[in-house]
Amino acid sequence: MKILSLTGIKFNTNYTKDNVRNSNVKSAGTPCTIKLKEPIQKDTVSFGAKIPSIVTPTMEDLIKRTKAVDVLRFNVLRLARYDVPCPVCGHVMLDVDKFNAFEEKIMNSKDSKEILNNIGELKKYLHSVETKIFSIMRADNARYPERTLLEMLKIRLPQSETKIVQQQTKIFSNIGLLSRELPETERIQVQDLLSETFSRVLDPRETSRFSRRIFIDKLKFSFIPKQEIINLRSNYEQEFLAQYKPKSALKNLMNSIKLKSSMENYIDERLRLNVNKRILTYAQEKIMSEAVTLPAAYNNVDAFIVKYAKRNYKGADPNKKIALRMLSNSLATVEHIKPQSKRGATEPKNLGLECACDNNRRGSATIIEQIIENKFMPVHYKHYMKRLCQLHLNNIVEKSYITQQNKTYRTESRGILDADLQELRRHNHKKKYNKNDGITPTIKERRLARKNKLKNKKNKKVDK
Repeated sequence: MKILSLTGIKFNTNYTKDNVRNSNVKSAGTPCTIKLKEPIQKDTVSFGAKIPSIVTPTMEDLIKRTKAVDVLRFNVLRLARYDVPCPVCGHVMLDVDKFNAFEEKIMNSKDSKEILNNIGELKKYLHSVETKIFSIMRADNARYPERTLLEMLKIRLPQSETKIVQQQTKIFSNIGLLSRELPETERIQVQDLLSETFSRVLDPRETSRFSRRIFIDKLKFSFIPKQEIINLRSNYEQEFLAQYKPKSALKNLMNSIKLKSSMENYIDERLRLNVNKRILTYAQEKIMSEAVTLPAAYNNVDAFIVKYAKRNYKGADPNKKIALRMLSNSLATVEHIKPQSKRGATEPKNLGLECACDNNRRGSATIIEQIIENKFMPVHYKHYMKRLCQLHLNNIVEKSYITQQNKTYRTESRGILDADLQELRRHNHKKKYNKNDGITPTIKERRLARKNKLKNKKNKKVDK
């Protein structure tokens, strides 16, 4: 049994890949000097000092760095083998190896009964919405074994679609009532957005679909005056064009089509960051908290049915796609606690586990924004850290990784997320005192032990 310890994470593994065994994380951080623009000239007076040689980073150095990052991510993902719960939603995360084996079984399965049996083997990893849909499909398959998974969803589509429209219209009406507290310009913009979305939701055609994410983004932009958004867009456009400097006219013509799409993406990202940084008023916060309650496929059964019954699968087998979707949300992924867009480093203390559903929903949001959307995250985070402490007691994870990760979560959440690591301290006390009998000594026993030590030292001096 070999112990693999890299950057604060320790695993009892026998991993056979040479690139992971031979690569070292410390080698990735080797400093290299930057190439100077002007050449260094020798002075006429020499004092025996050598001119430093100019070193540029080679491809081997870059490959070493990428290997080190891959090793880091690989070691963090290995924790999912021990049924670690997600710190955001609290569901047990699925290991990548188990998911790959499940995917092979699904691809080789012939009918819907075999697909549902394969999903039933990994039932404990399903989220709450997926478990309800799995039970619905199991009951339908018992009655009508010839039906596919897509047909099961399409039968329930009209009923679930009416339920979702009722929920959406209720939330939109609440947002309209709350918008009366806003200033006049903001109130007009919010009401215009609501009238547009009402017409889209009530339209039965598939071309006019309602997107929850786009609606929430537009609602955030409605709190800003239109003229200010126009000025920001022009500023960001100038920034992008200043960075883009083509070497030749031919290259400019070839990239003219790509330039527009990349420029629009750049402007949208910068605008989102600018909007997220702004402090909302009390009325705006109430509107945003109401908008977050809109039904989605990850938190509502009817929304799941509507989304995947109407989806265009583009020639792929819809039954296999639906089966993979039911477990893809619970897949374990590596998440930067402090996002990379906000200068978060790829270090062990900044890397944690998170399920794919919460990781995709988060994007570049901060931990505080994630806590606002997930009210029970502080409770689930404590269960996550408790499981890591149990793995440390079994000599799977090092203590430094747990303490550093808890510190980063505490600083990024401003003290909201903080776990009690008493189990680690108890383990350390046991290491100090419980080597022989497993019982901690009393104060009297310690005093007697000290006296005996002093007597032994005196006897040794007398003998000499």
